[in-house]
Amino acid sequence: MFRPLLARRRRCASSLRSRQRRRPAEFGGAVALLASVVAPLLSLSAAGAAAAQPAAITATIHTHIVDGATVPVVTHVGPTSFTVPGPYGVGETTLTLPTDHAPVEVWYPATAADVAGQPEATYDVSEWLPPAFKKLLPAGFSVTYPSGGVRGVAVAPGRFPLVVFSHGYAGFRDQSTFLTARLASWGFVVAAPDHDSRDLTEVLGGVAATGETEKTTDVQDLEATIALMRFKDTQPANSSVFHGHINTALVGAVGHSAGGGAVEALAAADKHVTTFIGLAGATVGSFGQTQHGAASIVPRQPGMLMVGTSDHVVDEPGIVNAYNRMHAPKRLVLVANAGHLVFADICEVGSGQGGLLAIANELHVPVPASLVPLATDGCQPPDVAPPTAWPLVWQAVTAQLRHVFGFDHSTAGLTGLQKAFPTLVAVESASSRP
Repeated sequence: MFRPLLARRRRCASSLRSRQRRRPAEFGGAVALLASVVAPLLSLSAAGAAAAQPAAITATIHTHIVDGATVPVVTHVGPTSFTVPGPYGVGETTLTLPTDHAPVEVWYPATAADVAGQPEATYDVSEWLPPAFKKLLPAGFSVTYPSGGVRGVAVAPGRFPLVVFSHGYAGFRDQSTFLTARLASWGFVVAAPDHDSRDLTEVLGGVAATGETEKTTDVQDLEATIALMRFKDTQPANSSVFHGHINTALVGAVGHSAGGGAVEALAAADKHVTTFIGLAGATVGSFGQTQHGAASIVPRQPGMLMVGTSDHVVDEPGIVNAYNRMHAPKRLVLVANAGHLVFADICEVGSGQGGLLAIANELHVPVPASLVPLATDGCQPPDVAPPTAWPLVWQAVTAQLRHVFGFDHSTAGLTGLQKAFPTLVAVESASSRP
């Protein structure tokens, strides 16, 4: 998330109201996570658990090979084809960057037999709290949250494209499992590093102490993640579960908020990135632009931007301006009445306890005022409930990746979104001319 807009007015914690939705949520902002750590252990509802893993995975997966990649066959691609889970189960593991030892969460396609009956992986958000904040927590308080995959299972047969995911300012690698795990079910290996220069730990510690953080290294983190996955693909099978399973000739980059700016800058710096997708984030023409370096250059690769029309952290006009600066082919989707956290799950965590800020206030955990919008923007009516908009996000992101990678030659998965989602799509725009 972009710091120049952090001071924007947003609803105070006292206005938060409990709202149950279909699936728990993930994190795009700092304080939300902080509060979730101090909440009592949360459990998924039956409906939430069903949404976290594909409800039904067929025993036989029909695939074909495109540019060396194993691709699930979709006979008739349309504007709702990817609103359902893909044909693969989802595996999950945690790797480590050799550069700065930051963790990298990886979701990958697995077989139905390997994931059947296995428990879904979880994370504990207290992992990202600075030590000084952990001392404020009552003994026994923690929050575990489903991260979408099953640990310890093999990668499904085949070679799969790589997608790197960049979390938001004050976020963390697991912040958007509603999307990262879902992409794995459609045949992508998704790798998301913790950006130690602007993740939750750094922001809570840095903002509380000095009011700012160090210079970000997110583009370098993403480059290191791509290099790590290339290495894992070439390692012997007895030392890497990814041996021979990653097609790094096809690389997609997806990011939320500040991560959206990071993936556009990554594409500008690395010609091997095939496409980039900014979710409420961009660089040139928006709030991520710099005077020098990759974030001052418009990348040549196809790109797509999405933003909510009610986003008060990264506003719609800035993203539209960034879209206008992009090279074609390009796409823009404005999500009607959606806030900043429509691309994360955080609004769902702790909703039964009045919301995460309410929990933090109750336990007297300090929340810097500048971070409040990152925990609340888009969580309350009249903003659309994030899970209501997730099918649109699944559709647009998956269709963009498949089309640019050459899996679906037509744009049928990307056109007609407004008709398919009449209450969710305010504007859809595209340009195919350079």
